Amino acid sequence: MLQRALLALTMVVATVSGAVADDAPPIPKEVVVVTTDQLKKMIDGKQKFLLVDSRNGREYKEGYIPGAVHVYDKEMEAQKAKFPADKAHAIVFYCNGYPKCVRSLNGAKLALAWGYTKVHVYTAGIPEWVDKGYPVEKR
Repeated sequence: MLQRALLALTMVVATVSGAVADDAPPIPKEVVVVTTDQLKKMIDGKQKFLLVDSRNGREYKEGYIPGAVHVYDKEMEAQKAKFPADKAHAIVFYCNGYPKCVRSLNGAKLALAWGYTKVHVYTAGIPEWVDKGYPVEKR
């Protein structure tokens, strides 16, 4: 009886998880998707871009990609001053991995609405960055 209940619960969780991923908003065509290796090359090559961690404050403090500024997607409007005046300046947003986490996409969409023209999303996010053994800083 307990095994059947656990199996049923597992199936419900799997269905709900799948529904969340399927319901994730699409990435606009104006947003460039960046892979882990591409982001690492951009950082190592000292390319000029703003790296934005769109996660909440607790998550950011637990570990973020070096050089990232923290701008929680829900607080972007209040932290607009952290963004460059030059609307052609490249911006890369990341969070906990799209489509599970859509905070980086939310940030990218708002940056587009503000007129930025070089907007990127690192869809793999911090989980893959950590899995590859790349550096993480903590506050």
